[in-house]
Amino acid sequence: MIRALIAGALAATGLIQAPPPVTGWLTFGNDPGRSSATARSVAGPPGVRWAIKLPGRITSQPLVVRGAPGTGRATVYAATSAGAVYAVSDTGRVLWHVQLGKLAHDCQQLDGYGVTGTPVVDRSTRSLYAADALGALHALALDTGKERPGWPVRLYSDFHDELVWGALADVRGSIYAGTGSYCDEPMVGKTIRVDLSTRAVSRWISVPAERGGGGGIWGWGGLAYSASRGSLLAVTGNAFHGGSNDGDKFREWVAYGEHLIELAPNLRLRGSSHPKDVHGTNDFDFVGSPVLATRPGCSELAVALNKNGRLYAWRTAHVAGGPAWSLRLSPADPRRPLISQPAYSPSLRALFVVTGRGLVKIELTPKCKGKIAWTRRLGAINSTPTVAGDAVWVVAWHTNAVLLGIDARTGAVRSRRELGRDRYLVGPTIVDGRIYLGSFAGLLRALG
Repeated sequence: MIRALIAGALAATGLIQAPPPVTGWLTFGNDPGRSSATARSVAGPPGVRWAIKLPGRITSQPLVVRGAPGTGRATVYAATSAGAVYAVSDTGRVLWHVQLGKLAHDCQQLDGYGVTGTPVVDRSTRSLYAADALGALHALALDTGKERPGWPVRLYSDFHDELVWGALADVRGSIYAGTGSYCDEPMVGKTIRVDLSTRAVSRWISVPAERGGGGGIWGWGGLAYSASRGSLLAVTGNAFHGGSNDGDKFREWVAYGEHLIELAPNLRLRGSSHPKDVHGTNDFDFVGSPVLATRPGCSELAVALNKNGRLYAWRTAHVAGGPAWSLRLSPADPRRPLISQPAYSPSLRALFVVTGRGLVKIELTPKCKGKIAWTRRLGAINSTPTVAGDAVWVVAWHTNAVLLGIDARTGAVRSRRELGRDRYLVGPTIVDGRIYLGSFAGLLRALG
């Protein structure tokens, strides 16, 4: 305590230099509302500055922190399915790496599970928080990678049944995580809160075991946060057979399966909604996180994608009233479900979604509705989109992976960069005009 007081007094008098503020792309989508947007454009066709092969697969979004001491312009943080977390300088030099453990599992979606969801950087503690596949939340010092005292914290114990697939959220002094299932096998979906000051853990269950379980939160974005509502928002997957939810009474949307849910920071339920046209047993559940969208004169919207090919939009002030509108973006085909994450540009007042057909622009009209403006054909497998200024960046797959910069107003391709025979599932991180990508083969790239 005395040491902290002396350090504070010296910093106030200028005798020691205070650490630089933590800024940059600190969470999936660049903000708590998961917009996946930044105001600054990328100048010219991006050239490859450096590339590093990391162990395992990268299924999360790289995070970038400006001004970390001794690392140059920015530090890039990446996590892999091998349980590795790396800090890399803006020149491509590895600063530190740690191993958080790897889980072998029968689910073959990945060849081993380590850190699957995107970590999050907390400004106040100057820490990187990451959830491993063994049910623990880690707190790593940004400058050294060392575990903070008192960490890791146990999130759940049945780690063979559930996993943190989506991104972590850092909201008002707590870290939030959602859990989903391995290969759609039975589990109990949870939203988990860890208080950073006390390390206390609390949980909210989507579908209890006595009603079959399920209702997992999975996909890229995890949970979103609405500052105007002071609420966390998530969309959930299907419920499972079991307990009272079986036989002729089975419903995939029982309890809070296949719902949009609104939670207070203490995890008290504030509202929920299940669209009436999401029904049957075709595994048409929700994916990713809601994305928050506003335009002048309209209420804040939470928009989310369903595997059935539709984009749904709710007014966050009245979630229980059901979707305000929805749009068909791709066919309702269980063999080719819509699995992506929207991006939203406040300046363009438009949403961008990657589907099996291509990149779709949805304008928010003055009447607060969504309207499809154009569709740009892409390859068969594509990353989620990121908006930088008036361009949308996405990795498409033709015979190789191709990074495309697409004019957000017209849909015309402005820039293309071949990336080789690799796949990129999550959209690029863009900071100060530079692009950072993590591939399914574990390649971390910087372009610009």
